[in-house]
Amino acid sequence: MLTITTLCCVLSLSPPDVHLSHEQQIAVLEEAQQAYDRAIQLQTADSVASKESFRRAANRYQLLVDDGIENGKLWYDLGNAQLQTGEIGKAIAAYRSAQRYMPSDGRVITNLEYARSLVTNPMLAEDSTSLLQRLAFWHESLPTQVRVTLCMFFWIACWTLVTTRFFRLIPGFKTGFITLGIAALALGVSVGTDLADQHKRHGVLTAKEVIVRKGSTLQDAPLFLEPIYEGVEFDILGNRKGWLHIKLPNGKEGWIEKGSAQIVSLNHNQKQGSG
Repeated sequence: MLTITTLCCVLSLSPPDVHLSHEQQIAVLEEAQQAYDRAIQLQTADSVASKESFRRAANRYQLLVDDGIENGKLWYDLGNAQLQTGEIGKAIAAYRSAQRYMPSDGRVITNLEYARSLVTNPMLAEDSTSLLQRLAFWHESLPTQVRVTLCMFFWIACWTLVTTRFFRLIPGFKTGFITLGIAALALGVSVGTDLADQHKRHGVLTAKEVIVRKGSTLQDAPLFLEPIYEGVEFDILGNRKGWLHIKLPNGKEGWIEKGSAQIVSLNHNQKQGSG
């Protein structure tokens, strides 16, 4: 019977269509959890051994992700292990993937925000919040499922009001109809934005320092005087021969080598490992 360590080596040299059996997946998960628990126990007594145990746990969780297992809990555990090893970019990518499956999970949100706070020069967008954004604060604060439920409620209430109006006069009918209709429309647009965002590709820098260039070759000039750092998040605009065309939080667009980042997507086949 193969040990887990030998199994990892074998799989890394195997064709991409070779997968773990169910029993092997369970064994890998158990070793990951044991390594993580041991790392927690060693944190105060031996920080070096603790970090190595966290790294072992992260490797095992990653093995399951690479094998095609996709769920929020696995991504969350992977992010926790990576955060403890100091891999901030990978941890952010893992938490964002977990958030796709568990959008309202408080633990994921808290850990993601903490990981983001560790990023050096995160290149945040300028604070130019519009009136519309301030009025639509609930878009970020309410989970998608809650907004779907509220949208249906307001939509049904709106047409119930219209139907009732055919049979009797209703004081304030016009105001009520407009208010309910606008609420349903706003919530519908909000949910639609979430659905569209799921099909967009995002990324996180996982290399310690990354040079953003004006084109997709090493000969192209850098976009900035200094490199940008691990953990910076971006939108993906396109790709070309090992390069990603990205849009940074400050609105700047440029090119980075694909191996310096990890793609965040629900589609496992679109996700790239870091360099």
